[in-house]
Amino acid sequence: MSSHSGEPELLICIVKEHHQVEEILTGFLEIGIRGATTIDGRGMGQILSSDVPIFAGFKALFPGGSSGTYLILSVVEQHLVEDAIRLADEICGNLSKAGTGILFTIPVKRIKGLAEEIR
Repeated sequence: MSSHSGEPELLICIVKEHHQVEEILTGFLEIGIRGATTIDGRGMGQILSSDVPIFAGFKALFPGGSSGTYLILSVVEQHLVEDAIRLADEICGNLSKAGTGILFTIPVKRIKGLAEEIR
């Protein structure tokens, strides 16, 4: 990482809308986060309510509906973490509301393979 103090963190943001992914990635660039990976996924509720017939009637119990799920992963310098969280919260419309999305960070102890400009 750069000369900023503090350990980097792996930011994991799970959102329900593709347009939110695009907005978050654009916002990341604006606040100085230069790299992220996105993954299309399906949540537990999405799989159970569509693929397991016995759970089809419980669709309303799973927040987030039956739309896709998108994961955004980024190793973030510690001084940018709060800005990234605030950005995701603004775009997703309050992540504390069920079915909106999830965001968490994990401390990163070692990094290999990141481009120098990202570190």
